[in-house]
Amino acid sequence: MSNLPNNFSCSSRAVAGQGALWPRFGTTGQPAAGPSRSPVKVNGSAQQKESQWLAYATDAERSGDMVEAELCRHYAEHWFRVSRGRE
Repeated sequence: MSNLPNNFSCSSRAVAGQGALWPRFGTTGQPAAGPSRSPVKVNGSAQQKESQWLAYATDAERSGDMVEAELCRHYAEHWFRVSRGRE
């Protein structure tokens, strides 16, 4: 049995004005405005990133880590789609 109150939810406030029950790391409490966000830096083109992730997948397979290899293939597929303009 949980010690949480019956009306507990992730979005409920602890005390008015004191913020949420769960910490929000990396935020200042103010919503980020679209244009003021800093641009995302990507080192290399989409094709280069795809090749890089496929190489990581191969390395993971050789070391016997099939879960890591599959994860790397998913990232490679993402960059494949980005390079073809599908994502």
